[in-house]
Amino acid sequence: MTALDPRLLARILPIFESQKLMHHLGVEITALSEGYCDLTLGYHERWSQHDGYFHGGIIGTLADTAAGVAATTLMSEDENCLTAEYKLNFLTPASGEAIVAKSKIIKSGRSLKIAESNIYSIGNGEQKHCATALVTLIAT
Repeated sequence: MTALDPRLLARILPIFESQKLMHHLGVEITALSEGYCDLTLGYHERWSQHDGYFHGGIIGTLADTAAGVAATTLMSEDENCLTAEYKLNFLTPASGEAIVAKSKIIKSGRSLKIAESNIYSIGNGEQKHCATALVTLIAT
């Protein structure tokens, strides 16, 4: 999915840009539709761990934030959400030029949204699935 829904983007972008950490890291929304979000982060050695791979904390941050953005697309304009819980499984080390978190809402309830975030590393023209998170978000 590569589409950016302009209506949703206009509503979500101010919320996303208010997150200072996303601005600091240089994270970009690269796809957005109802119940779906892609976030992309280019590699920098500051985001690495001792072997040069993307740090697990960075991967978790993208998985969590992409899920939050995806959930917010399904909420009214006066609602927001917070993460109640997430579980992250690392499948393989993430290396390359960038990582992308692809998050979709798999259950949208009145107060809880459940998202699946899959994180891929991008390098040498290939995309490698490196982690999966299950994220529970609550409307506030």
